Amino acid sequence: MALTVHISENIRSVAKDLPKTVVVEKSTSTTIRKLAMDIGIPTILIVFASVDGVKKNMDEVIAGDAEIHFFGTIAGG
Repeated sequence: MALTVHISENIRSVAKDLPKTVVVEKSTSTTIRKLAMDIGIPTILIVFASVDGVKKNMDEVIAGDAEIHFFGTIAGG
């Protein structure tokens, strides 16, 4: 399965070596949390994730092709 992963700028500003977008090929299902760890995203930086535009729990299983977005904290004031 092909997983297209988008990593927000606020995560990449802390974890400097991460690309904006990466395509990951997996032969078996995986959780969103495990996918993040496999890519090298410190999971403590992830506030929420979405799969195909729907907010999901980090322990949700991904079993097919999907587009995943990882979002970090957003400063405001």
